[in-house]
Amino acid sequence: MGKSVEVLGNVNGDVGSRSMLELFKRKLFKIIFWLFLLVALPFTVLLLIGSQRFVYQAEISISAPVEAIFPFLHQPSKIPLWQNGVQELKPIENDFNRPDHRAQLILALDENDGKNGNNHSIPIVIKDILPSTHLITDSETSIFKSQTIWELKTLEDHSVVRQEVVCFYSGVGRFLAPFMTSEAERQLQEDLWKLREVVEQQQGDSWFP
Repeated sequence: MGKSVEVLGNVNGDVGSRSMLELFKRKLFKIIFWLFLLVALPFTVLLLIGSQRFVYQAEISISAPVEAIFPFLHQPSKIPLWQNGVQELKPIENDFNRPDHRAQLILALDENDGKNGNNHSIPIVIKDILPSTHLITDSETSIFKSQTIWELKTLEDHSVVRQEVVCFYSGVGRFLAPFMTSEAERQLQEDLWKLREVVEQQQGDSWFP
């Protein structure tokens, strides 16, 4: 009888141990599952959002004909006059004024970069160009791929310049993209304000309807 009670006690003990072990495993699985959701889900959402198409737009009116404005959009000597952070547009064995012409956009990301020789470059290629009215350029880096579309139109007493930048982000850019829209459009608009200032200063009173 005593042996039977002892055996029964051992069996019950083994069952209890297995039950505790199964309960521990289930709790551990739940903890790992929720930790995975907390860590992986936000990154997955940002990855999906970042891989989408982002479009930035800006527009401005300039008191000058489109013929006077258009050279500032592609000529190497004029680009640095109004684009923030651009030190140089360096054509690659061409004049950068026809489809498939390529260049390097040399940037200084802060005011000390150029002085310290820490320049950054972005390859740029003309995809389509219609003098004075239409220009499309493509750029691609390890972080983003973009297309910039320019449309110009002369009205009665001014010209309208419209810029649209379409971006697809990769790598780190995918995580930053959802937070960059307002800043990107603000920078585009500030550049266009500078473009208007430079063009109108150079144009002076030489053109009015």
